[in-house]
Amino acid sequence: MDKLRMVLHENSGSADFRRCSVCLGPFTVAVVSVLSACLITSSLGGTDKELRLTAGENNCSGRVEVKVQEEWGTVCNNGWDMAAVSVICRQLGCPTAIKAAGWTNSSAGSGRIWMDHVSCRGNESAIWDCKHGGWGKHNCTHQQDAGVTCSDGSDLEMRLMNAGNRCSGRIEIKFQGQWGTVCDDDFSMNHAAVVCKQLQCGGPVSFSGSANFGEGSGPIWFDDLVCNGNESALWNCKHSGWGKHNCDHAEDAGVICLEGADLSLRVTDGVNKCSGRLEVRFQGEWGTVCDDGWDSDDAAVACKQLGCPTAITAIGRVNASEGTGHIWLDSVSCEGHESAVWHCKHHEWGKHYCNHNEDAGVTCSDGSDLELRLTGGGSRCAGTVEVEIQKLIGKVCDRTWGLKEADVVCRQLGCGSALKTSYQAYSKIKETNTWLFLSSCNGNETSLWDCKNWQWGGLSCEHYEEAKVTCSAHREPRLVGGDIPCSGRVEVKHGDTWGSVCDSDFSLEAASVLCRELQCGTVVSILGGAHFGEGSGQIWAEEFQCEGQESHLSLCPVAPRPDGTCSHSRDVGVVCSRYTEVRLVNGKSLCEGRVELNFLGTWGSLCNSHWDMEDAHVLCQQLKCGVALSTPGGAAFGKGSGQVWRHKFHCTGTEQHVGDCPVTALGASLCSAEQVASVICSGNQSQTLSPCNSSSSSPTSSPVSEERGVACIASGQLRLANGGGRCAGRVEVYHEGSWGTICDDSWDLSDAHVVCRQLGCGVAINATGSAHFGEGTGPIWLDEMNCNGKESHIWKCHSHGWGRHNCRHKEDAGVICSEFMSLRLISETSRETCAGRLEVFYNGAWGSVGKSNMSATTVGVVCRQLGCADKGNISPASLDKRTTRHMWVDNVQCPKGPDTLWKCPSSPWQWRLASPSEETWITCANEQLRLADGGGRCAGRVEILHQGSWGTICDDFWELIDAHVVCRQMGCGQALDALGFARFGAGSGPIWLDDVNCTGTESHVWRCPSKGWEKHNCDHTEDAGVICSGFVHLVGGHGPCSGQVEVHSEEDWTPVSDGNFTFLTAQVICAELGCGKAVSLIEHVPFRESDGQIWAEEFRCTGEESELWSCPRVPCPGGTCRHSGAAQVVCSAYTEVRLMKNDTSQCEGRVEMNISGGWRALCASHWTMANAHVVCRQLGCGVATSIPRGPYFVEGSDPIWKARFHCSGAESFLWNCPVTALGAPDCAHGNTASVICSGNQTQVLPQCNDSVSEPGGSAASEGSPANCSDSRRLRLADGGGRCAGRVEILHQGSWGTICDDGWDLTDAHVVCRQLGCGQAVDASPLARFGAGSGPIWLDELNCTGKEPHVWRCPSRGWGRHDCRHKEDAGVVCSEFLALRMVSEDQECAGWLEVFYNGTWGSVCRSPMEELTLSIVCSQLGCGDSGTLNPSVAFREGSRPRWVDLIQCRRTDTSLWECPSDPWKYDSCSPKEEAYISCTGIRPKSCPTAAPCTDKEKLRLRGGGTQCSGRVEVWHSGSWGTVCDDSWSLAEAEVVCQQLGCGHALEALQDAAFGPGNGSIWLDEVQCRGREPSLWACAAEPWGQNDCKHEEDAGVRCSGDRTTVPPTRGRTSTASSPIPGIFSLPGILCVILGALLFLVLIILGIQLHRGRAEHQALSAFKDAFDEALYQEIDDLVKSEKVDLLDNPDNLSDDSATKLQYYTGDDEENGDPESASEPPGQHVDATGNGYDDVDESPVPVTPSLPGMNENYFSPEDGGGANSSQTGISLQSPREAVNSSMKEKESPLVLRQDEPEYDDVELSTM
Repeated sequence: MDKLRMVLHENSGSADFRRCSVCLGPFTVAVVSVLSACLITSSLGGTDKELRLTAGENNCSGRVEVKVQEEWGTVCNNGWDMAAVSVICRQLGCPTAIKAAGWTNSSAGSGRIWMDHVSCRGNESAIWDCKHGGWGKHNCTHQQDAGVTCSDGSDLEMRLMNAGNRCSGRIEIKFQGQWGTVCDDDFSMNHAAVVCKQLQCGGPVSFSGSANFGEGSGPIWFDDLVCNGNESALWNCKHSGWGKHNCDHAEDAGVICLEGADLSLRVTDGVNKCSGRLEVRFQGEWGTVCDDGWDSDDAAVACKQLGCPTAITAIGRVNASEGTGHIWLDSVSCEGHESAVWHCKHHEWGKHYCNHNEDAGVTCSDGSDLELRLTGGGSRCAGTVEVEIQKLIGKVCDRTWGLKEADVVCRQLGCGSALKTSYQAYSKIKETNTWLFLSSCNGNETSLWDCKNWQWGGLSCEHYEEAKVTCSAHREPRLVGGDIPCSGRVEVKHGDTWGSVCDSDFSLEAASVLCRELQCGTVVSILGGAHFGEGSGQIWAEEFQCEGQESHLSLCPVAPRPDGTCSHSRDVGVVCSRYTEVRLVNGKSLCEGRVELNFLGTWGSLCNSHWDMEDAHVLCQQLKCGVALSTPGGAAFGKGSGQVWRHKFHCTGTEQHVGDCPVTALGASLCSAEQVASVICSGNQSQTLSPCNSSSSSPTSSPVSEERGVACIASGQLRLANGGGRCAGRVEVYHEGSWGTICDDSWDLSDAHVVCRQLGCGVAINATGSAHFGEGTGPIWLDEMNCNGKESHIWKCHSHGWGRHNCRHKEDAGVICSEFMSLRLISETSRETCAGRLEVFYNGAWGSVGKSNMSATTVGVVCRQLGCADKGNISPASLDKRTTRHMWVDNVQCPKGPDTLWKCPSSPWQWRLASPSEETWITCANEQLRLADGGGRCAGRVEILHQGSWGTICDDFWELIDAHVVCRQMGCGQALDALGFARFGAGSGPIWLDDVNCTGTESHVWRCPSKGWEKHNCDHTEDAGVICSGFVHLVGGHGPCSGQVEVHSEEDWTPVSDGNFTFLTAQVICAELGCGKAVSLIEHVPFRESDGQIWAEEFRCTGEESELWSCPRVPCPGGTCRHSGAAQVVCSAYTEVRLMKNDTSQCEGRVEMNISGGWRALCASHWTMANAHVVCRQLGCGVATSIPRGPYFVEGSDPIWKARFHCSGAESFLWNCPVTALGAPDCAHGNTASVICSGNQTQVLPQCNDSVSEPGGSAASEGSPANCSDSRRLRLADGGGRCAGRVEILHQGSWGTICDDGWDLTDAHVVCRQLGCGQAVDASPLARFGAGSGPIWLDELNCTGKEPHVWRCPSRGWGRHDCRHKEDAGVVCSEFLALRMVSEDQECAGWLEVFYNGTWGSVCRSPMEELTLSIVCSQLGCGDSGTLNPSVAFREGSRPRWVDLIQCRRTDTSLWECPSDPWKYDSCSPKEEAYISCTGIRPKSCPTAAPCTDKEKLRLRGGGTQCSGRVEVWHSGSWGTVCDDSWSLAEAEVVCQQLGCGHALEALQDAAFGPGNGSIWLDEVQCRGREPSLWACAAEPWGQNDCKHEEDAGVRCSGDRTTVPPTRGRTSTASSPIPGIFSLPGILCVILGALLFLVLIILGIQLHRGRAEHQALSAFKDAFDEALYQEIDDLVKSEKVDLLDNPDNLSDDSATKLQYYTGDDEENGDPESASEPPGQHVDATGNGYDDVDESPVPVTPSLPGMNENYFSPEDGGGANSSQTGISLQSPREAVNSSMKEKESPLVLRQDEPEYDDVELSTM
């Protein structure tokens, strides 16, 4: 079946057509009829139509007519309504529909009736777009023709009445000449908005009904209006029709618009004008705003309206008090852009659901109480973003933080732009609970406060979410002091402060970053030693650790300088490659003009003698002026004035900046004023030039023309390589993207001439072949060159063609041009390359350089260019030969900045003969080697200056012999250590040497065999370092800061004589050693016997030198210095003292001391009249008359020095007095020490009366004048410090003691207070500190405790006593200090403890630096250095942790002199206790105290008592177990006897008491049962076994030395052989035991009678055991000796006797252990008594808590300054020691019978 389809065209828009667009059926009649109807209607709908109104009063009213198919017709009014009317009115440009009129309001039409049943929605653009019955289809007559009345607004008016102004009142509308009102039915703010907008009265404020502005009159024009608020006029809103209503005038509507409202806004009850409760004045009354929906957007509008533009918080009842009266606004909802609160959406005025406890408030700011800053980053331009808002400090949370927000912060702070949202922390910042949350910044704001919707407070943020930023101005650099741009002293701006940088803190990478940031190209050189002059002000104590790729210096990490100090004499300078500034002047635009150059700070014209188009092109590119069009000659842009600079630029045309082009000024010819360079650029920034085609087949003319534009760049395609300059080297051509060479076949001067001319290098003076300048790589581009010499480019010469050759690179061609220059220092008498006559190579010949106007700067350029040093000196000409030589150039004047002599102006080249007096002779300083970051000149990372840059040495094969060469070359003595792995930090720059292998005899480290310069396989983590001994040290004194002066020759230490040795020299030595200042110079001290040769030079120091090495020296006549002995120096940190009053130094005032270079006031808490006397004497101010307390004199603001001086009053200087600083309490301002001196220099104090009964004998009290000098002195002797020991008094010129009769703590208190040692913690009798000598001055003391001196206490009187020195009294005071390390198995390692206030306590490890560790170890006699071990397991038990934050200085000779935090019982947590390992670490020779006994090297563990448990043995510094192989009762018996635990009851195996740990020391032990110790039995060698700890041996002995309370329950085990105690065998044992007991008593009594005068009684039970075994021992003694003497007699041949065990082996220097044969028992005293020491030893008393055995005395010096120097013994040990000294009858004599284990007990 055929189907017809009808297509709807785009212009057929009628609904009729759409209804007919259907697929037709097969029936022709139906198809034809339907198609005809559709075509008719569709053709009507598709034609153009028109609309008009006729027969009306004006063009906006009348009968509606439509023109269709060129025929006008009417519209029937069936279904006609206001929607259709509004469409017609809008379509006709009469937008206001008044009414829809029928035929009564318009005359009847004629012709067609086109439309009927019209139905519009109201939004159609034309009436025919509305639905209708079809064109021409109707059932109407013309009397039903529709009409309308519209308006264009010209006949309509509106006004507001009865409110006193035009913008508020009753709404009235004028229509058809009559004013009427509007009914209030359904009236809303949308209606009011239309009214206010129509009247141009601003926004609506409110509306009202019920004739609020009075009843109107006339018609009521509108009712039930429907407005959306967007209408242009009220009558454009939907309505029922004009005049249609069901109202009366009591319902007239009114509005109040913004322009007519009496509105104001204010805040009340706030802390300032910008905060408080929000109030609005409306209709003359103030009311509040409800806080429903009140948020930060609303607050922002309110704050802006109040003139306080920054909204901080939007608050409700919390911070705003309750208001009264109306609540005008509720549910305010602002978007933030409104100009007033009432412009925001809100409920109707006065309508709300609130009460006054919901009144809204705001906290705003006008900016005066807002502060933004960055903290913790080291400057004001980096850190954590911190805000202070109305005195409340908080931080910004980083949850929406990015570079955009950070940029706003940087811009607001004047810190440039944001570089990153992080920073390097410099200091801790306080935590905060207040946060500012940013919502959105667009990045263009000028202030952070301008960002929208930020919130202050109310939300939490984690501390790691702090917003951070580093701004570009954080480390803003500049170069100053250079004579040319892009060179000078480096200065960095931190925030607002400029400061210089130390030359050791600025690496090549940092310089690269600086040059890049300053747009100065690349770094050329780094110059230290204030090359560009010394700066002033701040020196930043930080090292820049750049990687070299950073865009700004602010992005480089920094680290504190290791030594922390630097002077302006070491300010670093940098030279960057773009050292020129160029500009165009006098042109018609910025892109043309005369070329001027800034040099030496002066702008001058540039000579055009060498100016070409390539140079011009680079300048145009630099100035963003496109390409160079021409370089006009003849001063086209004027001659200019002033200097004409003769610099020659050698640009290739590819550079980005003129400063990147090579430049020469040396020898440049003179230039007239007319010869100035000029340029005309194209001005097109995007225009560039491409490289020329270098094909030899296209002999185009030269691409460079002086008068017309450059078509391409050609000079960048030719270069000379590996020749030491741009004008000599291997010829290389760039072609097809690759550099290649030229073959030397037929290569001659004609060819070379073309190359030289093309490169602007003059003429060729040599054409080299055979790869004279080294073999190249890549293609060989040209061969068989045949130039005529006139070609513009080398590839224009005849040749085989590109790439055609029969050569290899060993035939590469080269050239030397006349403009090639080289430099050297030459001497006919020396091979030294860094000293000699200065010569320059030019035009093919060497010639000298004249010395006219030769400055130190020029000499420095020469030395750096030659790689010799940073500076040098002009030396006299050589006298060997006075021949006349040729000179090339003179009057060379280098500014500060150039890196080569070629850039320095001079006279023009002139080849002439010159006399030797005109020549320049230079000696460069030997500054090619340095040691960096080691804290001094003689320790650190090894760095070499080579080719103008400092670089390092790799540590591969780096050994002490290599380090020795470095130390000798540096003049730093001998090498102490050769360090690798960048121990002094990773360096920067090149790694110059690797695999250095010195013999030790080389003069320079680079002369040692190595891989060669810059050949390595390392990175900077392998940088080598050395520690040298230094050139000078002090030996033989107390610490490194006093002693005999010795300097290091190349081989050994040599003493310096005191002949002409000055105090200034001593000052330099003390400063170099970090020892403060010299306080005394001791002469006439004999040389030591070990001193050999004496230093043969005299030092002539001025005192300003940084080290002795730098001081001038003068050889002694004849090589021998006159002297009276060795020079000795004493340095001190306490150097000068003064009394300050009214900022002047006088003889009264506040006591101040120069401590490490700064003046500090001293604390008064421990200041005494004795100290004051010393100060007055030192200042020449007589004697002290008083020491006023309190702020008697005005004090300074610096911290008060807490150290305590302990003067006796007889010292000449305050620094001679003992001093302690450890644990000193903080000193508050107002507690400064003050002194009033008599002022009479000759005055001395008279002697006081020595009579005990006369109180006048007292020395001056602390607050009263001193009127006499007491000759008596008090001291404590042999106690290990000034605050413990035997009490001694100096009386009548003799030191004597005090008898202990009646001696108690009250007497001791007086002694301690008199000595300034706190309180007494122990009053020691019986010569606990050893017997004294001399008189016994006092006896039977009976002090009250209040006496100022001990001799003021009642006593028998001077010299009256009935005592001997064995009764000397002693005392231990609370301020007594001692030091020890606590470890179970090691000496010189362990937990560091200090004895203070009578108790041992730990020391905290913060910060515990290397110097502090060194002092601790030295004080304990454990070597000169140590390490802190923070990984040791947590220490159990409780104890005081006395002190923290100890910071020792080099001048401190003991720990007591080191400053620290005050004494505090809990100074730190238990995890922070210090565990130290010193270099002298070694295994303990004994687990307890020395001397060891066999009993102390054996113990039982795990059994609950001391006499049962697992057997453990002490060996090689640790405890270990015994294997149970061959373990029996015989071995157990030896163990029990050795421990004094009776007999063995059991020998237990299989770890019966649990497995032990550590070593298994013994195996296969085989005893007979009578050996004196377990290790006297046969056994395997120590530590050799085949056992595990599950086989540990144990014993149970009969003794009951329990360590735990005994239990009464059954203790037998399955293996116990003990029968019941009441069994028959048990009863027999008891009876036999009793009989044996009686026998032993009898034997004991007899033995005691024979030996009572000579030996101590042992413990009762042990005595009987020993007596019994003595008889048995006598019977078997001879046999035992035979067995021991002859090992072959042993029954077990494989068993080996153990070496006699003492805990000290041969390695530890114990001669006895070294000489004893294995298994043989040797008595320690030679008479068979192991634990009796016959030699007297110093002893100290037992103190509370002092149950350990080792500590170091306070003074840290003398024989007692070691870890084992003082024994704090138990009372029994102390008495025993005293008995030994006095040869008491209890001491065993050598002729007595042997008793192995005699214990001495207190009788």
